[in-house]
Amino acid sequence: MFQVPKEGGLTGHNLPPTQPQPDEQLAKQLREHLHQLRLILPVISTSVMALHHQNAELDHDIAAVLDHHATAALGTEIEHLESLLASHACRRRAEVVCT
Repeated sequence: MFQVPKEGGLTGHNLPPTQPQPDEQLAKQLREHLHQLRLILPVISTSVMALHHQNAELDHDIAAVLDHHATAALGTEIEHLESLLASHACRRRAEVVCT
């Protein structure tokens, strides 16, 4: 039923799968984090719009604080992470071309 490989066969089949490089792991984690941030941003924006439509004075103040301190800050963080990932990808491509 099972065949025992002969000695001198393909050794690549006996090796454990290779672990991703630390740079690749970091890039993957950054992409996952960026994805989560992108999911949060529309929730905050929708909340800000709902508060504005309720047309109460306190709601407008809360909406302004959310917009300024959450939406703007989150947008800046997303742009920063996108820039880091683009820079990382560019360096990886340059390394591949040089080798």
